[in-house]
Amino acid sequence: MRFLLLFLALFASSASHADVSEFKVAVGAQLQAMVQLSASPNKGAAQSGGLTGFNELLAREICRRAAVRCNISNQIVADILPGVAAGQFDLGFGNFLRTPEREKQVAFSDSIWRSSSRLLAKPNVVSRTAIQLRQEVTLASLSGVRVGVVEGTLQQSYLRSIADERNLEVLSYRTMDDLISALRDDRADFLLMPVLSTYALISHEPAGSFEFIGPPVADRGLGGTVHIAIPKQQEDVLLIVNQAIAAMRTDGTYQRIVRQFFPFSMD
Repeated sequence: MRFLLLFLALFASSASHADVSEFKVAVGAQLQAMVQLSASPNKGAAQSGGLTGFNELLAREICRRAAVRCNISNQIVADILPGVAAGQFDLGFGNFLRTPEREKQVAFSDSIWRSSSRLLAKPNVVSRTAIQLRQEVTLASLSGVRVGVVEGTLQQSYLRSIADERNLEVLSYRTMDDLISALRDDRADFLLMPVLSTYALISHEPAGSFEFIGPPVADRGLGGTVHIAIPKQQEDVLLIVNQAIAAMRTDGTYQRIVRQFFPFSMD
């Protein structure tokens, strides 16, 4: 009887997995990349580099291992979680940390990398602010300045929670591309951003344009493991994705994908 029940369970799982023929994948991208992609007849093609390219290649490898079509679209990060919750996307790559609030909306895969947050600014702004503060500029000492964040992120939530006591003006933008533009045009003094995303974004900027300020911060909700968002009702998709992630880590495929985009470990 035990073997019969096991066989029936495996058969039911296989039959359910067979019903999955396509993953609708949303990948967070800069606004510029989204415009280029939507204007291209090859919509959904992987980006040339950075975190967008990494996430897209990871998504395609998951699809390949699951033997399903991979329908990728690039989306503004703030729109991905609501889209996944509404069933518009099967997989959402927005560099999401798992939080109790988010878990009410969507399910999350096993971890795909670790994240932390860090301040970014122009060197002259850092020097000027250090003189005003009479101490080294860090997230803990920051006060009386304009700080930009991406709308709907944990960085935004944290800054809003300390804005009054620190006399901070929190400026929210839809995309990281908008954030960098605000810093470049002196519409923001500092940015609080995920380290890996920022590294990928500023790697093509002229040397000395921006610099990271203070140490990376992973507590206070500003760092931790990053996960793929999946609709709550798609438990079979969650199982398939987790199996693919585990297999990629075991056979070295995950590490090879990382090395294509970044000169360091993401764990």
